[in-house]
Amino acid sequence: MFTNTKVTHAVRLALVFGAASTAALSTNAVAQETEEAKKVERIEVTGSRIKRTDMETAQPVLAISQEDISRSGLVSVGDVLKEISTNGAALGLQTNNGNTGGASRVNLRNCSSNRTLVLVNGRRWVADLNGAVDLSTIPLAAIRSVEILKDGASSIYGTDAMCGVVNIITKNDFDGAEISAYNGQTSFEDGKRETYSATFGTSTEKSNALINVSYTKQEPIMGGDREISSVPIYGLPANVSINGGRASPTTPYGQFPVNGVSMTLDPSKAGCVANKVCTSTADFRPFNGNTDGYNFAPVNYIQQPSETLSLYAQGGYAITDTLNWKTEVLFNERTSTAQLAAQPLSGTPMVVDAANMYNPFKTRISGASFRPIVSPRVFGAEVDTWRFGTSLDGEFELVDRTFTWDAAATYSDNSFVALKEGFFHSGRFTTAMGPSFVNAQGVPTCGTVAAPIAGCVPFNVFGGPTGVTQAMLDYVSVAPRDLAYAKMWDYSANITTDLFELPAGMVQVAAGTEIRRESGFTSPEPLTVLGQVLGDNAATPTKGGYGLKEVYLEANLPLLADMTMVESLDLSVSTRYSDYSTFGDTTNSSYKLTYRPTSEVMFRASFNEGFRAPSIQELYQGMNDSRPTANDPCSTPPAGSAPIAADIAARCAAAGVPVGFVQKLPQIQAKVGGNPDLQPETSESWAGGVVYSPDFIEGLSLTLDWYRIEIANAVGSYSAQRVFDGCYKEGDAKYCQLLTRDKTGALNGNIGEVDFMALTNQNFKGGSHVEGVDLNIDYRFTTDYGTWRINNDNAYVIYDGSLGKLKRGELTQDGSLSLGNASGRLTAGASGGGTAYRLKSNTTLTWSKDDWNASVTAQYLGKLTEECNLVIGVANGLKQPALKNLCSNPDGTRMGYTLSNGQPKEVPNEAWATNELKATVYFDGQIGWTSPWNSDISVGVRNIFDKEPPVAYSAFANSFDPNYRTPGRFYYVSFTQKF
Repeated sequence: MFTNTKVTHAVRLALVFGAASTAALSTNAVAQETEEAKKVERIEVTGSRIKRTDMETAQPVLAISQEDISRSGLVSVGDVLKEISTNGAALGLQTNNGNTGGASRVNLRNCSSNRTLVLVNGRRWVADLNGAVDLSTIPLAAIRSVEILKDGASSIYGTDAMCGVVNIITKNDFDGAEISAYNGQTSFEDGKRETYSATFGTSTEKSNALINVSYTKQEPIMGGDREISSVPIYGLPANVSINGGRASPTTPYGQFPVNGVSMTLDPSKAGCVANKVCTSTADFRPFNGNTDGYNFAPVNYIQQPSETLSLYAQGGYAITDTLNWKTEVLFNERTSTAQLAAQPLSGTPMVVDAANMYNPFKTRISGASFRPIVSPRVFGAEVDTWRFGTSLDGEFELVDRTFTWDAAATYSDNSFVALKEGFFHSGRFTTAMGPSFVNAQGVPTCGTVAAPIAGCVPFNVFGGPTGVTQAMLDYVSVAPRDLAYAKMWDYSANITTDLFELPAGMVQVAAGTEIRRESGFTSPEPLTVLGQVLGDNAATPTKGGYGLKEVYLEANLPLLADMTMVESLDLSVSTRYSDYSTFGDTTNSSYKLTYRPTSEVMFRASFNEGFRAPSIQELYQGMNDSRPTANDPCSTPPAGSAPIAADIAARCAAAGVPVGFVQKLPQIQAKVGGNPDLQPETSESWAGGVVYSPDFIEGLSLTLDWYRIEIANAVGSYSAQRVFDGCYKEGDAKYCQLLTRDKTGALNGNIGEVDFMALTNQNFKGGSHVEGVDLNIDYRFTTDYGTWRINNDNAYVIYDGSLGKLKRGELTQDGSLSLGNASGRLTAGASGGGTAYRLKSNTTLTWSKDDWNASVTAQYLGKLTEECNLVIGVANGLKQPALKNLCSNPDGTRMGYTLSNGQPKEVPNEAWATNELKATVYFDGQIGWTSPWNSDISVGVRNIFDKEPPVAYSAFANSFDPNYRTPGRFYYVSFTQKF
């Protein structure tokens, strides 16, 4: 039964109050009576290196137990963390286009995944080259608990801990054996998930050992198997490829610019037959962008398949009563697959020679496009992660003080192999589109009668889906294989003690040092490096690394205690000096104040300095092709829309854009790359809160916390849209220098299309400002009908935007226009998800009695507003004004802003159609039973009421954001047997 003594309050203040609860995940606090509390051994809580028995000064931490994870019905670390209220938009296996490597991330406070530090057993986990941890490399079955610190902690842990820390704690001290199995699938009978694990352990007074092996498999869900994801934009015709329609203009029936008209094969006609010379153009007609676009959505995954096999072993031995040795080994192998529509072919290789045997127009065709839909693009990922760790820890007495110490060495590496299918060799494809003929033996042959090209098979782009043969594919197909590798050596040592006594108590200190070396490389497919793989972004290798040395000092000072209205007043200070081989040194400090007037109330405040060192990829990435999505301001709007503003039109004309130009390629041809001169990002964060646990209501606790995080000197690159807007809307020459345009039509037959944009990394003077409030209400009680708990946790974001808390249209420190407050908005075209919920909350009701338990949870995702210009463009282009009503505010206007002589200028009544994504609530439920033979059986349903995700017209490559759940209920059953 839950007790409510004053020591209970102290522990709950440390572990529960201010801690967010997940949907179906609850925080656990262990309460002890006063006499028992005195016997509790010193422990270390995430956010501090000081070991103590009095946990009152610990920072608010979300503690998720193994039982909580089981009750969630989830089978991966990434999915578990995705649902906590303080997590923002993050990659996962629900992201297909934009996550072809199958990574899973955590993004506390929506600051960015590489600004959240991930630890395993209090020590760093190996990050990939971009500085973020792939959570799929950590097996869920090996986890005992997860602790999440919702505050900056660079003064304790160093780089990356700007917006929070996730500390994953693995199993130990297990005596016996345990096997478990889990199986579930959706109400559509797809997306099956299964996991199996076995744990064996033994523990004695002197030693312990544990081994865990687990296997998890998840099957795919196709876009075509859900109505909302079966078309490019739900609610609009599936084949609109212009004026905002997202169907692809690169189709299996082709586009062939001839005499100024883009021709296509009529889908009802046969076109040019394979292996025969084609001479008739009768089956071809002008391409209609409103009806002839290709619907790519059905063949895309909206949930990637994956398999994970892991092995974890740990052991410990008490060498003496005051000296312990520990070691751990972890291996995790993850395979996953992303799938996209078949390769779109356009640009330089799509020049069809007039003498090509399949060319019915008998004229050289430049800027053609075609999509051979016989096979999709497949992105296989094989990721192997190793971690080896060994440590010594103990204690000793000196000058009447007990010193506790530890020293550890950890090695981790992560190897990634990308195996791709459905791609074509650029050089061979160019040859196959050149002159060709049928030889005397009736065999299609490349070249001319006088100079045949042995082994080459002419490619037919004029015969629609059935015009492509296996022989054609065999000649041009390639299977690129890319490699990436990251490794980390980490050595650390820590010592803590009670230094001296003040009137209010002992001054506790901790000090330590850390030496770390990180390195890595990428090795793209050699053909990709040469730019010879169509559709596989050309890339050069990345290679680099850095070393660092750090020291830190932490002290907890009790200022006042046991006075009227001052039960305790404590100050915690810490500082960390870091010396990097790349940028030099930095020092970051933290100050935290805790005040308890009585045992029922606690006030707390903190200030933290933080930093993030540039990642290997940010520093040393080779020049890579990229295809960001952006809207060209020079593109002529459809009839019925507002014309291009006169100043923008003048700038477009000066750049050589022809009158009447219409953008055909929404994905821009861009180059991205590293910058070895980058400096670290810096941050300052403030927090303040109050915790209340009244004695007159047993089991009730409430916490309210405010926070503000300011990040400066941000590392990043301009977005393609920012370059467009800066050049043409604002007239800033520095942006215009970053792009060029196709003056001949060689790219896709559309003169004026952007054929190059430079988007390399840099430090921006400005950065971001995130501010919000967390509220948690927790009530536990016992009745004759069982033990109950109600937990309501809320994360409310006040502001999420530019450094300085700028309003839209105000000037940032970098001289660009601020987009204002993104809280409550959906960012358009964000490949990893663009949700920025103003309010995200989780409510959990749990019950247990005897051998039975049950839980019902509700996850609330607040409403969002998105731009709806794509829908308006399609409605105008089709001359179907009724389609505009898909937007909740189709006729909206706002104050627009542009730059004039470097200063903001208002543009009244800018057309700004918007759409509101209604608030979404998911309900989950589970019932569990513990059998007399020591087994646990649970059945559950996620998304009980089959709630659909809201339609998002601006989401990337889909009609719902991947941070919502995949449509459909999910049913599961789990079984655990203990021996």
